[in-house]
Amino acid sequence: MKSCLLILTAVFLNLAAQAQFRKTNKANSLGDHYMINGIIYNYDIASDKETPAAHVQVVVYQNHELYVAFFGGADGSYSFYLPIGYEYEVWFGGSAYVNKKIIIEATQFPEERQPQAVLFDLSLFRNVDGADFSVLNDPYGKIIYDPELDEIRPDEDYSVKPHAELDKAIKKAKKIMKSSKA
Repeated sequence: MKSCLLILTAVFLNLAAQAQFRKTNKANSLGDHYMINGIIYNYDIASDKETPAAHVQVVVYQNHELYVAFFGGADGSYSFYLPIGYEYEVWFGGSAYVNKKIIIEATQFPEERQPQAVLFDLSLFRNVDGADFSVLNDPYGKIIYDPELDEIRPDEDYSVKPHAELDKAIKKAKKIMKSSKA
């Protein structure tokens, strides 16, 4: 069993290294790409406070294949380049947090000669025993190109339902935490 886990870990690390290599080479070789960056916050459900989350795992899939995996900075910051023309699924959190994933539909992003930055901040939180965060099994958000406004932005229409469902789940988690203290 241990040897199987070691092999799987080695395979994942090798894939992550290959993906990081592809990320660097694609970013340097393609002129048509966008930088996705932002701050990942740690949301403490009990205190209702946010602080920057250090070293959060970020995993990016390009057309359902691993593109890059890395850890954010000590200050919660993260950034990566994405070539246009693909659909991406980005997972934030790793084993330390309840994961959130977003979809980036870069198939319609306009071609640019210089890289353009897209800011996307988000909050993560730790699991609460007994709480149901299954709403996050589906993408929490989506980043799209809006041709009418000529901008790349989060799709607010898509995000309404997941945000409302997550707010309900967090309220239930707070009740669970309060009842366990009593």
